[in-house]
Amino acid sequence: MKAIYILPNNIQDIENHLAKLELDKDVKSVLFFMADDFHYSKEKLNPLLKQITKPIIGGMFPELIYQGERKKSGVLLVPLEFKLITQLFDLSQSPEEFPKYLEVAQKDSLNPSSALFIFMDALSSNKDSFIESLFNFFGINTSYIGGGAGSLSFKPCNCLISNDGVNVNAAVIGWADKKIALGVAHGWEPISEPLKITETDYTELKGINWKPAFEVYKEIVESHSGMKFKADKFFGLAKSYPFGISKIDAEMVVRDPVRLTDNTIHFVDKISEGEYVNILHGNMESLLTGAAKAKEMAFSNSEEGMDRNTIFCIDCISRVLFMEDAFKEELVAIGQGLNVNGILTIGEIANSGESFLEIYNKTIVVAIW
Repeated sequence: MKAIYILPNNIQDIENHLAKLELDKDVKSVLFFMADDFHYSKEKLNPLLKQITKPIIGGMFPELIYQGERKKSGVLLVPLEFKLITQLFDLSQSPEEFPKYLEVAQKDSLNPSSALFIFMDALSSNKDSFIESLFNFFGINTSYIGGGAGSLSFKPCNCLISNDGVNVNAAVIGWADKKIALGVAHGWEPISEPLKITETDYTELKGINWKPAFEVYKEIVESHSGMKFKADKFFGLAKSYPFGISKIDAEMVVRDPVRLTDNTIHFVDKISEGEYVNILHGNMESLLTGAAKAKEMAFSNSEEGMDRNTIFCIDCISRVLFMEDAFKEELVAIGQGLNVNGILTIGEIANSGESFLEIYNKTIVVAIW
């Protein structure tokens, strides 16, 4: 089923397309994605979303992908031929409440040959607890796919979309009695020995090997790159040197350092004390190899009856910031004549029945259904 791209500043066009999808008997659910630039307010979107009876979930993301091209503005609608059992969560609530709400709305959603779409506020402090609750409830055999919503301004905003409207500090899920084939890869390679995380505060890395975190990181990165960190331009060099957390029999989980205060390195996602990490590095060749690997994995996991001519791609916006204009080569690497649609996220969510559910950074997820 073809995705629909709507140019910015055209709320009437959105309303018309949603009305057509509401009447289309082949459409059972809709994914609704909006780019951050020129995005619509909740006051404009809420009336449209609330009048649609078919399940809708999605969010606002830094950028979109439509027919293999980046879109910095506009709206992407992805009609689905299968029904989603959707649910909206307030992530400001106590994490102890999440399993209770799941039990109420999703008690019949436990077929192991199924999929769960997840979109959540990338800035929420409870997102890790939420992901853990989902995994404990749905189990290892469900295929999970989704990403972190929000703006690269890293300011709280209304970024989660459902039939209830547009929300902040929230998450939306959609369970489908449908198998999805996934591929997850990144292409970053270790350039250091394993390092022990010895002091953290959720997303703040304070100590490595019992030394100030930035002192250790700085020495490794400057030695490898032949460049020096500049006081006010930490990310300019750090974007090429993420951290990698090793996982047994699974793709290494990448953590993206985004800013520095004193000797503390800040991330968007949690990094835990006691874990061992490597400093990673990549170039265009290695990242494109990673993108091709994700596509190959998805195709190898696909089954008869799936649409192998269409790819849904969740890619990290920080890969775009690293590749810049050359990012189009990544889309070519996974496209190669196929129809590629998707979103550029602040953190990627994926699991294909092989390991614990993770939030990734600087990673590409390819899906076929």
